[in-house]
Amino acid sequence: MSSTHLRAGIAAVAALAGLSLAACSGGASGGANTPTAALDATHQQRSAQSASLGTYHINTSSIMVAGLSSGAFMAVQLDYAYSKTFKGSAIFAGGPYFCAEDNEDLALTQCTDDSPTIPLGTIETDFNNAAAFGYDNPTSNLNGQKSYLFSGTQDTTVYQSVVKALNTEDQHYGIATTTNFTTAAGHGWVTPDVSTACGTTASPYLINCGFDAEQTFLTLLYGTLNARNNGTLTGSLLEFNQNPFVAGGVAATYSMDSNGWLYVPAACASGTTCKLLVALHGCAQSYTDVGNAFITKSGLNEWADTNDLIVLYPQAIPTSYNPYGCWDWWGYTGSDYSATEGIQMEAIDGMVQHLI
Repeated sequence: MSSTHLRAGIAAVAALAGLSLAACSGGASGGANTPTAALDATHQQRSAQSASLGTYHINTSSIMVAGLSSGAFMAVQLDYAYSKTFKGSAIFAGGPYFCAEDNEDLALTQCTDDSPTIPLGTIETDFNNAAAFGYDNPTSNLNGQKSYLFSGTQDTTVYQSVVKALNTEDQHYGIATTTNFTTAAGHGWVTPDVSTACGTTASPYLINCGFDAEQTFLTLLYGTLNARNNGTLTGSLLEFNQNPFVAGGVAATYSMDSNGWLYVPAACASGTTCKLLVALHGCAQSYTDVGNAFITKSGLNEWADTNDLIVLYPQAIPTSYNPYGCWDWWGYTGSDYSATEGIQMEAIDGMVQHLI
């Protein structure tokens, strides 16, 4: 997503949704912080598919999460808040947990260009308190995890200093990080399956930087891999109904699509115990915005096909209060957005729990 998309998406929250942002990550969902433009989203969502999300044999110690930009911030939230579930992450242009501090102005400043400087001590204290009061899983679960962090030298949407702050926060909690801060990349998901130049920042935010980033981070998270399938995939790309996983049963109420996607290798469909990766798109990169570009060109399915790895692709949608379909990492769905009780957080974790 471009910096224009990121900033416009965040700024629209206060202007159009009238949110009252609180200072803590815990609290009850809904209420005054519930988006008021739910009906606006109704005509934008696609018709819900009749297919329900299936259940598979999943190794619960191998559930990881990855994302780009707003999807990267959301991936950090999921990994930190649901650390009993998620065991590692891959972050492309994302910042520290609770970086925005439930404040859209800070999301526009310290979490994009690190001005003012991200107050790591403050947000770490907030996270510690949220975990202590049960809003998040225990912080000790993060110790020993692994995370891959990528930030391009030409990324002017989320500055490198923001991602480096995440690196510091990760290490504070005992996460072993592997970083790439030297590639002349723009703002995008790095994959060998597109021809877009590495320094590009443009839709659909998929860029080729001359190496296979998926091989790098999947090897970090899962160990030695079988060769990827460069031919016709043997697994299935399935579309499923997201509505049952959202409070109230209408995903669009909280800027989520009625449908998500799931890639299932043939072996996993046949009962083999498999790994699971949740992959989160960025702003202006959902199915509504770019079709299946991220879902089919991220480079994930080719590795998944030969390595018993199921890939879950949850989907957000644009709404009047979230015009670029960003995941909520600053509070447009409520003050508990970053905690285990956050509407989108609960929905994605609910999908994971259903799959296993």
